[in-house]
Amino acid sequence: MNVFGIAVSGMNAAQTRLGNSANNVANLQSTSSNVNGQPVGRAYQPTDVTQRAIEPTGGVETSLRTRDPATIPVYAPENSAADANGIVEFPNVNLEEEVVQQQLASYDFKANAKVIQTQDEMLDRLLDMTA
Repeated sequence: MNVFGIAVSGMNAAQTRLGNSANNVANLQSTSSNVNGQPVGRAYQPTDVTQRAIEPTGGVETSLRTRDPATIPVYAPENSAADANGIVEFPNVNLEEEVVQQQLASYDFKANAKVIQTQDEMLDRLLDMTA
């Protein structure tokens, strides 16, 4: 079992989750545009991070998937992206959930850093015992 590799994969997963959440928050209000009453482009498509265990070596790997549903209709007739009915498709991003995801990613990163620190301390003690 490669403890260092497992912890690094956990740190990479935490970094991916934090970056993804930050991207979702940054695009919270990104809608499509409207030119002459016709929609142009589409609203930002928020993503979620999925993690799966790497067998048999240990660790995790991540992948991104588009959130379902990706957008939610909001009545906002004053918005330039509104259709004829005053509906705007906003990204399906919940700010409170994203803050929680960012905090969890921070905890995961710190926990994996502690694993690396503990492994380093154990190796130092082992070397002291054998010397």
